[in-house]
Amino acid sequence: MPEWNRKPGFDLSGKKALVVGFSNPAGRAIALALAEAGASVAAASATLDGDEVMEAKRVARDIAALGRDSFSQGWDVTLPRNVQVGMRQLVKEFGRPGILAYNADLPFARPVTKVTDAEFAHVQAVNQSGAFYAARSFVHELGDESSARLIFVTSIFGERGVENLAPYAMAKAGVQGLALALSQELGGRGITANCISTGWMNHTPGRGPDEIGQNLLLRFIPMRRFGGAEELGALAVLLASDAAGYINGQVIHVDGGVMTHL
Repeated sequence: MPEWNRKPGFDLSGKKALVVGFSNPAGRAIALALAEAGASVAAASATLDGDEVMEAKRVARDIAALGRDSFSQGWDVTLPRNVQVGMRQLVKEFGRPGILAYNADLPFARPVTKVTDAEFAHVQAVNQSGAFYAARSFVHELGDESSARLIFVTSIFGERGVENLAPYAMAKAGVQGLALALSQELGGRGITANCISTGWMNHTPGRGPDEIGQNLLLRFIPMRRFGGAEELGALAVLLASDAAGYINGQVIHVDGGVMTHL
């Protein structure tokens, strides 16, 4: 019987990661999980909103408290030049990241006929265009380096129709398309691109109460509860690790079983 070629596991020591997007708790959960696994982690906001910029700074401080190198920046991912300059500054002051986790998220719900052009454009810019700009700058800075990881946090709403979410669903579907295309384009270099597709989470706007008797939505979720941001961290560590070197072009659902529900 041939010997089992054991993979190195989930130790991220010596690796550098960049997490973009701290408007919801998923950014913090993923950044801290990567740091706890041994990586140095930089934090960049996806917008220049004061609360999000401050959250990125707080996360960077918490990562430093774990004994890891960290760095924080305020980005506006809707501006390609801003992303490009931010990435160059990051490489200069923090080092070149080999892991990118894109968690920028701008929820939006409105009937399609009520959506203005400006609202539509902004939802696309933060959720979808920013993912492209960040990935492009990340890959550009890699140069000839291989074995890098791109992780996009997206949503089941990009795969399953939900009323009043047309702009948001369109944007999230676009992010998945980006990840799938990059998995093909970059896979030969040992660079993987995958999505973590979240269902209804504790931080999902408009999710309603947590009690099943008071919330019909919970009856639709096989686990009968909403997901927690902390449940995304372990998967992010796996996808960032050497052990996941052959996981590429996948959309992995963290949704309590919703996508298998008829």
